[in-house]
Amino acid sequence: MPQLSPLQLPQTATFDEHTLTLRLMTPEDAGAMLAFARALPTSDLLFLRRDITRPEEVAEWVRDIEAGNSSTILALDGDAIVGYSAVARSEPRWMHHVAELRVLVGEQYRRGGLGRLLISSAFRVAVEMGVEKMMAQMTVDQEGAISVFYRLGFEEEARLRNHVKDRDGKTYDLIVLSQDVSEYQHMRQEHHAAS
Repeated sequence: MPQLSPLQLPQTATFDEHTLTLRLMTPEDAGAMLAFARALPTSDLLFLRRDITRPEEVAEWVRDIEAGNSSTILALDGDAIVGYSAVARSEPRWMHHVAELRVLVGEQYRRGGLGRLLISSAFRVAVEMGVEKMMAQMTVDQEGAISVFYRLGFEEEARLRNHVKDRDGKTYDLIVLSQDVSEYQHMRQEHHAAS
């Protein structure tokens, strides 16, 4: 099966009245990432793998990128980060073909297709990294995000009851979704052929 063409970055895309730039994250983006994270509502930050409002956590993220274990695509409006998608390869060598997809979009840029573009871009990066399977985890109350992932061909692999707890002690079910990279490529090629 032919593969998706490699992702050409940087690139620009227009959403509503905003012209955004997509490019790979570099160590110089740490300050802008902290500013982005600190402007987000607390609810967006509750269940992230890292507390990206803390400089040491962002520095660890940058080290993962530099080590080749992660790749992050930023969406910028001018110099300000307004969203990102990250492909984070699984740590054990025997699971190196699996990566977690992480996506976060600032509130005023949601529902316009930026999340979908970031996810599509992340899959193209995953191909370049040799990733074969993408995983996504979120709480079941994130219905909008879950529906986007379902429309992109992700399927539920597990639902873990009361698996995560917020800062107030309230528990939430965690849903684990997955999509094979080759199936995603095939789906995108069929979509483009039909267009």
